[in-house]
Amino acid sequence: MNSLLTVVRRFVSGLFVLTFFYASAASAGGEVYLSLTNVSDGVVIELTEDDLLAMDQFTVHTENEFVDGLAEFTGPLARDVIALLNASEIEMLHFIAVNDYAVEVPMSDILDFDVIFAMSQNGVRLSIRDKGPIWVIYPMSDNVELQDRVYNDRLIWQLIKVEAL
Repeated sequence: MNSLLTVVRRFVSGLFVLTFFYASAASAGGEVYLSLTNVSDGVVIELTEDDLLAMDQFTVHTENEFVDGLAEFTGPLARDVIALLNASEIEMLHFIAVNDYAVEVPMSDILDFDVIFAMSQNGVRLSIRDKGPIWVIYPMSDNVELQDRVYNDRLIWQLIKVEAL
């Protein structure tokens, strides 16, 4: 039982350190907010909060199962961010969150819909505690075909890394 308690304490301690690190980095403005990797050629682009805010900001008004009612989300279009990799033959994206949760997203989603990397919700900047600093948001209310569990599962929050496959 003592070894289980030790493992649990280490896990909780690790989560606290990880959360503190990302919360500190997110508030610093000059720290890496999002890392992009083109797996085929090894190109890595690290974007700060300022880099992402300097991009054209797009607003999506939508509902999903994680918010109460219609919410306003603002951030750069995912396709604009991914375009920084200059990779025309990307077919699949691997989105990775702070806690290593990951989802596969077809590039066609990013090209066909106004998916954003939301940095604010209802005018309030997303924090690590509130699904930030980046939450992938699909315009679900505007597109009936997106109102499906498949797309809901792609609403990854606390996004920190994108791998183009």
